[in-house]
Amino acid sequence: MQKTQKSEFIAFDLETTGISSFVDRIVDIGAVRFCPAESRFDTFEQLVNPEQAIPPVVTAIHGITDKDVLDQPVIDEVLPAFDDFIGSRDTVLVAHNAPFDCSFLAAAYTACDRRPPNNRIICSLRLFRLAFPHFKDYKLETIGRNLGLINNEEHRGLADSLLLMRCLTLALEFLPQFEFLDNLITGSNVYRFTDYSSVDVPPPQEFDKLQLAIEGECTLEIRYGEFPGAPRLITPKKIFRQNNAYYVKAHCHNDNFEKTFRLDRIASYTVVGK
Repeated sequence: MQKTQKSEFIAFDLETTGISSFVDRIVDIGAVRFCPAESRFDTFEQLVNPEQAIPPVVTAIHGITDKDVLDQPVIDEVLPAFDDFIGSRDTVLVAHNAPFDCSFLAAAYTACDRRPPNNRIICSLRLFRLAFPHFKDYKLETIGRNLGLINNEEHRGLADSLLLMRCLTLALEFLPQFEFLDNLITGSNVYRFTDYSSVDVPPPQEFDKLQLAIEGECTLEIRYGEFPGAPRLITPKKIFRQNNAYYVKAHCHNDNFEKTFRLDRIASYTVVGK
């Protein structure tokens, strides 16, 4: 059986324009390939132009501004390099709060019509709770502080990936039950990007005119939400299904960037122009 300490992992982390993978975009990808028993490691780091504004409240967290990403490649140009860095499908990926990062990357692969890597992805959150049961807070930066690994919080993709690598390497010393990789996988929360992938589908029957609007590149006026406010003008791009719900991806003329709307929350829609 393969020992965990001698196995290859890739820790990765993203910075984004917000918290919703349906609406927000990736602005920074960081990753580090490492083996817990070895001191050497390889890194990947790339800022990404999200093609939408970064809200000031988000910039205050990770420090990335619209100017920082203005001349950076878009995600369609970054994913091939990220795939090359991942390399073998046997390499186990690691993320802290993995569902967040998986959902954003899955959305990016879908938007770019690329097949995502099929690697197993383990979430470090459960492992850290097992290794350090007396910690009161399991944010990655808090764990790093408690372990004496950092003094300042950087909140950048590569910095957090390196911190995740160091925290995991220390945590494994307190988890003898995971001496072998198979045991680590069995005892972890395991994900794959395809768990969060969406599928392009025909619309439900009550939204059949929506597909015609997409094909005709029409502009719609919609009323959205449980208590619809002012109408929104959108140009729908495509309909997809994710987690048993239907969505339409559209350019929102009110906010002047691409957004995603859940079909069952559209109270009404009317074609108003082409």
